[in-house]
Amino acid sequence: LLVRHGRGGDVMLVLQYSGNNAAKEEIDGAIERMCAFLRERAGEGRMKMTSFFAQEHNTISNKANDEAKMRHVWGDDFFYESLLGNRFRISPASFFQVNTTGAEVLNGMIRDWAAAGEDQVVLDVCCGTGTIGICTASRAKKVVGIEICVPAVVDAEANAAANGVTNCEFLAGKAEDKIREAISEHVPKGGSCVAVVDPPREGLHKTVLKALRKTPQIERIVYVACNHVNFVQQAVHLCSPNCDKYPGVPFEPVMARGVDLFPHTHHVELMTLLERGDTLARRRAAEAPGASGA
Repeated sequence: LLVRHGRGGDVMLVLQYSGNNAAKEEIDGAIERMCAFLRERAGEGRMKMTSFFAQEHNTISNKANDEAKMRHVWGDDFFYESLLGNRFRISPASFFQVNTTGAEVLNGMIRDWAAAGEDQVVLDVCCGTGTIGICTASRAKKVVGIEICVPAVVDAEANAAANGVTNCEFLAGKAEDKIREAISEHVPKGGSCVAVVDPPREGLHKTVLKALRKTPQIERIVYVACNHVNFVQQAVHLCSPNCDKYPGVPFEPVMARGVDLFPHTHHVELMTLLERGDTLARRRAAEAPGASGA
Protein backbone atom coordinates (compact mmCIF):
# COMPACT_ATOMS: atom_id res chain seq x y z
CA LEU A 1 0.00 0.00 0.00
CA LEU A 2 1.55 3.29 -1.16
CA VAL A 3 0.59 6.45 0.74
CA ARG A 4 1.21 9.90 -0.77
CA HIS A 5 0.30 13.03 1.12
CA GLY A 6 0.72 16.77 0.61
CA ARG A 7 1.22 19.78 2.85
CA GLY A 8 -2.39 20.77 2.16
CA GLY A 9 -3.71 17.67 3.92
CA ASP A 10 -4.42 15.46 0.90
CA VAL A 11 -3.82 11.72 1.32
CA MET A 12 -3.67 9.46 -1.75
CA LEU A 13 -3.64 5.66 -1.29
CA VAL A 14 -2.46 3.29 -4.03
CA LEU A 15 -3.08 -0.44 -3.54
CA GLN A 16 -0.71 -2.62 -5.56
CA TYR A 17 -1.70 -6.23 -6.12
CA SER A 18 -0.70 -9.28 -8.14
CA GLY A 19 -3.21 -10.52 -10.65
CA ASN A 20 -1.62 -13.95 -10.95
CA ASN A 21 -3.24 -15.72 -8.00
CA ALA A 22 -6.97 -15.03 -8.38
CA ALA A 23 -9.67 -14.43 -10.96
CA LYS A 24 -10.40 -10.86 -12.05
CA GLU A 25 -13.85 -10.93 -10.40
CA GLU A 26 -12.33 -11.93 -7.06
CA ILE A 27 -9.69 -9.20 -7.29
CA ASP A 28 -12.22 -6.52 -8.23
CA GLY A 29 -14.42 -7.54 -5.30
CA ALA A 30 -11.49 -7.43 -2.87
CA ILE A 31 -10.51 -3.95 -4.09
CA GLU A 32 -14.05 -2.66 -3.63
CA ARG A 33 -14.22 -4.11 -0.10
CA MET A 34 -10.86 -2.56 0.76
CA CYS A 35 -12.00 0.82 -0.54
CA ALA A 36 -15.28 0.62 1.41
CA PHE A 37 -13.38 -0.32 4.59
CA LEU A 38 -10.97 2.63 4.23
CA ARG A 39 -13.78 5.08 3.42
CA GLU A 40 -15.63 3.95 6.51
CA ARG A 41 -12.58 4.53 8.70
CA ALA A 42 -12.02 7.91 7.09
CA GLY A 43 -15.67 8.84 7.70
CA GLU A 44 -15.22 7.96 11.38
CA GLY A 45 -12.26 10.31 11.59
CA ARG A 46 -9.83 7.46 12.30
CA MET A 47 -7.72 8.20 9.21
CA LYS A 48 -7.48 10.60 6.27
CA MET A 49 -8.04 9.60 2.65
CA THR A 50 -8.88 11.86 -0.29
CA SER A 51 -8.34 9.34 -3.12
CA PHE A 52 -7.89 5.61 -3.68
CA PHE A 53 -6.25 3.83 -6.64
CA ALA A 54 -5.43 0.22 -7.53
CA GLN A 55 -2.51 -0.95 -9.67
CA GLU A 56 -1.72 -4.44 -10.90
CA HIS A 57 1.94 -5.25 -10.35
CA ASN A 58 3.08 -8.71 -11.44
CA THR A 59 6.84 -8.19 -11.84
CA ILE A 60 9.55 -8.94 -9.28
CA SER A 61 10.58 -5.46 -8.15
CA ASN A 62 9.65 -2.83 -5.58
CA LYS A 63 8.32 -0.51 -8.26
CA ALA A 64 5.74 -1.26 -10.91
CA ASN A 65 6.90 -0.54 -14.45
CA ASP A 66 5.62 2.52 -16.32
CA GLU A 67 3.18 0.41 -18.37
CA ALA A 68 1.38 -0.99 -15.31
CA LYS A 69 -2.24 0.17 -15.43
CA MET A 70 -3.48 2.47 -12.69
CA ARG A 71 -7.21 2.29 -11.86
CA HIS A 72 -8.96 5.21 -10.18
CA VAL A 73 -11.34 3.65 -7.63
CA TRP A 74 -12.53 6.59 -5.56
CA GLY A 75 -11.92 10.26 -4.74
CA ASP A 76 -9.85 12.93 -6.44
CA ASP A 77 -7.80 12.15 -9.55
CA PHE A 78 -4.78 14.01 -8.14
CA PHE A 79 -3.72 16.55 -5.52
CA TYR A 80 -1.59 19.71 -5.56
CA GLU A 81 1.69 20.58 -3.85
CA SER A 82 3.42 23.97 -3.74
CA LEU A 83 7.12 24.53 -4.41
CA LEU A 84 9.00 27.84 -4.75
CA GLY A 85 5.78 29.72 -5.42
CA ASN A 86 4.59 27.22 -8.03
CA ARG A 87 1.72 24.74 -7.74
CA PHE A 88 2.21 21.17 -8.95
CA ARG A 89 -0.33 18.49 -9.80
CA ILE A 90 0.57 15.10 -8.36
CA SER A 91 -0.98 11.94 -9.82
CA PRO A 92 -0.35 8.45 -8.38
CA ALA A 93 2.39 7.43 -10.83
CA SER A 94 4.20 10.78 -10.96
CA PHE A 95 7.55 11.33 -9.25
CA PHE A 96 7.72 14.13 -6.69
CA GLN A 97 10.23 14.57 -3.86
CA VAL A 98 8.80 13.32 -0.57
CA ASN A 99 10.43 16.10 1.50
CA THR A 100 8.84 19.22 0.03
CA THR A 101 10.68 21.68 2.28
CA GLY A 102 14.01 20.11 1.38
CA ALA A 103 12.98 20.00 -2.28
CA GLU A 104 12.58 23.78 -2.24
CA VAL A 105 16.22 24.11 -1.18
CA LEU A 106 17.31 21.59 -3.82
CA ASN A 107 15.37 23.20 -6.67
CA GLY A 108 16.59 26.67 -5.73
CA MET A 109 20.18 25.43 -5.97
CA ILE A 110 19.51 23.69 -9.29
CA ARG A 111 18.12 26.93 -10.71
CA ASP A 112 21.19 28.86 -9.52
CA TRP A 113 23.72 26.29 -10.72
CA ALA A 114 22.10 25.96 -14.13
CA ALA A 115 22.83 29.69 -14.53
CA ALA A 116 21.02 29.77 -17.84
CA GLY A 117 20.74 33.21 -19.41
CA GLU A 118 17.80 34.66 -21.29
CA ASP A 119 19.29 33.31 -24.53
CA GLN A 120 19.96 29.75 -23.34
CA VAL A 121 17.90 26.56 -23.39
CA VAL A 122 17.71 24.16 -20.43
CA LEU A 123 17.11 20.45 -21.05
CA ASP A 124 15.35 18.91 -18.05
CA VAL A 125 16.18 15.22 -18.51
CA CYS A 126 14.05 12.76 -16.49
CA CYS A 127 11.76 15.72 -15.78
CA GLY A 128 8.93 13.87 -14.01
CA THR A 129 6.06 16.30 -13.32
CA GLY A 130 8.18 19.25 -14.51
CA THR A 131 9.22 20.48 -11.07
CA ILE A 132 12.80 21.40 -11.93
CA GLY A 133 12.02 22.86 -15.34
CA ILE A 134 9.15 25.03 -14.14
CA CYS A 135 11.20 26.32 -11.19
CA THR A 136 14.07 27.13 -13.60
CA ALA A 137 12.05 28.61 -16.46
CA SER A 138 12.08 32.19 -15.17
CA ARG A 139 15.86 32.30 -15.72
CA ALA A 140 16.06 30.63 -19.13
CA LYS A 141 15.05 31.31 -22.71
CA LYS A 142 13.25 27.96 -22.83
CA VAL A 143 13.02 24.71 -20.89
CA VAL A 144 12.52 21.40 -22.68
CA GLY A 145 11.53 18.57 -20.34
CA ILE A 146 12.14 14.96 -21.38
CA GLU A 147 10.40 12.06 -19.64
CA ILE A 148 9.61 8.45 -20.60
CA CYS A 149 6.54 8.21 -18.31
CA VAL A 150 3.58 9.59 -20.30
CA PRO A 151 1.30 10.32 -17.27
CA ALA A 152 4.12 12.39 -15.75
CA VAL A 153 4.40 14.42 -18.98
CA VAL A 154 0.65 15.08 -18.88
CA ASP A 155 1.05 16.35 -15.30
CA ALA A 156 4.05 18.47 -16.32
CA GLU A 157 2.09 20.16 -19.11
CA ALA A 158 -0.80 20.82 -16.74
CA ASN A 159 1.58 22.21 -14.11
CA ALA A 160 3.22 24.61 -16.57
CA ALA A 161 -0.18 25.85 -17.77
CA ALA A 162 -1.51 26.22 -14.21
CA ASN A 163 1.50 28.32 -13.22
CA GLY A 164 1.40 30.50 -16.32
CA VAL A 165 4.80 29.26 -17.50
CA THR A 166 4.83 29.64 -21.28
CA ASN A 167 8.47 28.86 -22.10
CA CYS A 168 8.31 25.17 -21.09
CA GLU A 169 7.80 22.25 -23.47
CA PHE A 170 7.65 18.57 -22.54
CA LEU A 171 8.54 15.59 -24.70
CA ALA A 172 7.54 11.99 -23.98
CA GLY A 173 10.04 9.35 -25.04
CA LYS A 174 13.53 7.99 -24.56
CA ALA A 175 15.99 10.66 -23.47
CA GLU A 176 18.66 9.66 -25.99
CA ASP A 177 16.19 10.27 -28.83
CA LYS A 178 14.53 13.41 -27.48
CA ILE A 179 17.81 15.16 -26.63
CA ARG A 180 18.71 15.25 -30.33
CA GLU A 181 15.21 16.44 -31.21
CA ALA A 182 15.29 19.26 -28.65
CA ILE A 183 18.77 20.42 -29.69
CA SER A 184 17.86 20.41 -33.38
CA GLU A 185 14.72 22.46 -32.80
CA HIS A 186 15.71 24.91 -30.08
CA VAL A 187 19.49 25.45 -29.96
CA PRO A 188 20.90 27.65 -32.75
CA LYS A 189 23.99 26.65 -34.70
CA GLY A 190 27.07 27.50 -32.65
CA GLY A 191 25.00 27.90 -29.50
CA SER A 192 25.19 26.02 -26.21
CA CYS A 193 22.70 24.77 -23.65
CA VAL A 194 22.43 23.40 -20.12
CA ALA A 195 21.21 19.93 -19.14
CA VAL A 196 19.75 19.15 -15.73
CA VAL A 197 19.46 15.45 -14.89
CA ASP A 198 17.71 13.98 -11.86
CA PRO A 199 17.53 10.22 -12.58
CA PRO A 200 16.27 7.33 -10.43
CA ARG A 201 18.63 5.65 -7.95
CA GLU A 202 20.23 3.43 -10.59
CA GLY A 203 21.30 6.52 -12.53
CA LEU A 204 21.13 7.28 -16.23
CA HIS A 205 21.25 4.48 -18.79
CA LYS A 206 24.54 4.24 -20.70
CA THR A 207 22.81 5.30 -23.92
CA VAL A 208 21.66 8.54 -22.23
CA LEU A 209 25.13 9.23 -20.85
CA LYS A 210 26.55 8.70 -24.34
CA ALA A 211 23.94 11.03 -25.85
CA LEU A 212 24.79 13.78 -23.35
CA ARG A 213 28.50 13.46 -24.00
CA LYS A 214 28.20 13.24 -27.81
CA THR A 215 26.03 16.38 -27.97
CA PRO A 216 28.58 19.21 -28.17
CA GLN A 217 25.96 21.91 -27.59
CA ILE A 218 25.58 20.69 -23.98
CA GLU A 219 28.38 22.50 -22.15
CA ARG A 220 27.00 22.40 -18.61
CA ILE A 221 25.29 19.58 -16.69
CA VAL A 222 23.71 19.86 -13.27
CA TYR A 223 23.58 16.26 -12.09
CA VAL A 224 21.36 15.43 -9.09
CA ALA A 225 22.16 11.96 -7.76
CA CYS A 226 20.06 10.31 -5.06
CA ASN A 227 22.64 7.50 -4.99
CA HIS A 228 26.07 9.08 -4.64
CA VAL A 229 27.81 5.69 -4.90
CA ASN A 230 26.33 5.00 -8.34
CA PHE A 231 27.22 8.52 -9.46
CA VAL A 232 30.92 7.62 -9.42
CA GLN A 233 30.49 5.27 -12.38
CA GLN A 234 28.19 7.79 -14.09
CA ALA A 235 30.98 10.39 -13.78
CA VAL A 236 33.41 7.97 -15.41
CA HIS A 237 31.21 7.97 -18.53
CA LEU A 238 30.93 11.75 -18.58
CA CYS A 239 34.47 12.75 -17.58
CA SER A 240 36.90 10.16 -18.96
CA PRO A 241 39.25 11.27 -21.76
CA ASN A 242 37.94 10.98 -25.30
CA CYS A 243 38.31 7.43 -26.63
CA ASP A 244 36.36 4.75 -28.49
CA LYS A 245 34.54 3.70 -25.31
CA TYR A 246 33.78 7.28 -24.20
CA PRO A 247 33.48 9.41 -27.36
CA GLY A 248 33.11 13.17 -27.18
CA VAL A 249 34.72 16.05 -25.30
CA PRO A 250 34.81 15.12 -21.60
CA PHE A 251 33.13 17.15 -18.88
CA GLU A 252 35.00 18.33 -15.78
CA PRO A 253 33.41 18.45 -12.32
CA VAL A 254 33.73 22.00 -10.99
CA MET A 255 31.49 21.98 -7.92
CA ALA A 256 29.65 19.48 -5.69
CA ARG A 257 27.39 19.70 -2.66
CA GLY A 258 25.21 17.37 -0.61
CA VAL A 259 21.57 18.24 0.12
CA ASP A 260 19.93 16.36 3.02
CA LEU A 261 16.40 15.52 1.88
CA PHE A 262 16.17 12.52 4.21
CA PRO A 263 17.15 13.60 7.75
CA HIS A 264 18.21 10.88 10.22
CA THR A 265 19.08 8.48 7.38
CA HIS A 266 22.31 7.81 5.49
CA HIS A 267 20.73 9.02 2.23
CA VAL A 268 21.75 12.36 0.70
CA GLU A 269 21.18 14.05 -2.65
CA LEU A 270 24.52 14.78 -4.33
CA MET A 271 24.54 17.79 -6.65
CA THR A 272 27.46 18.01 -9.07
CA LEU A 273 28.14 20.72 -11.64
CA LEU A 274 30.04 19.56 -14.73
CA GLU A 275 31.27 21.81 -17.54
CA ARG A 276 33.25 21.70 -20.78
CA GLY A 277 33.98 23.78 -23.89
CA ASP A 278 33.65 27.56 -23.84
CA THR A 279 31.62 27.45 -20.63
CA LEU A 280 34.48 25.76 -18.77
CA ALA A 281 37.05 28.04 -20.41
CA ARG A 282 35.21 31.14 -19.19
CA ARG A 283 35.12 29.74 -15.65
CA ARG A 284 38.83 28.97 -15.68
CA ALA A 285 39.63 32.44 -17.02
CA ALA A 286 37.53 34.08 -14.31
CA GLU A 287 39.22 31.99 -11.61
CA ALA A 288 42.76 32.61 -12.87
CA PRO A 289 45.08 34.70 -10.63
CA GLY A 290 44.78 38.34 -11.49
CA ALA A 291 41.45 37.93 -13.28
CA SER A 292 39.02 40.79 -12.80
CA GLY A 293 36.83 40.13 -9.76
CA ALA A 294 38.93 37.15 -8.65
